[in-house]
Amino acid sequence: MKDIVLFSMMVLVVAAPAKVDAAPAQGCDQIVQNLNTLAAAISSGAGAYWSHRKNFLELTHGRSRLTNPKAQELAAQEKANAAPLKTAMASSTANFKALLKTAQTQSCLTPEKLSAIAEPTIQQARRVNFDQFPRATPIEGSPKQTRRRMPAK
Repeated sequence: MKDIVLFSMMVLVVAAPAKVDAAPAQGCDQIVQNLNTLAAAISSGAGAYWSHRKNFLELTHGRSRLTNPKAQELAAQEKANAAPLKTAMASSTANFKALLKTAQTQSCLTPEKLSAIAEPTIQQARRVNFDQFPRATPIEGSPKQTRRRMPAK
């Protein structure tokens, strides 16, 4: 009896991966389309999040807090509207990374094209997750350090 149970478990263990391998994989066109759709959704979600955060900061620290009598209420609403966007960003990023890995393993896009899609999208998602406002203009390289010199007499 033990032998039969052991044998049937071995068959299940060996057959399960074979069944998964036999399942049809998504086509590259569908993977790329899903990747672009998810990248656009992450970008849109990040834009909406930053809009709410900007309004929140204006209502709590800007001129609006002095001029608008309902500034605290509106700030609470903006914060409440931003919270679900930030929460959803973590799962969207995980789904995006899984889809990237699928596209990479199936060689759907060249590494350069994958990188062009992945890097800005993941950077946007990380900024939302860590609450880092995006820079107005990207900084290229590090600033040059120069020594100060005494003025000539």
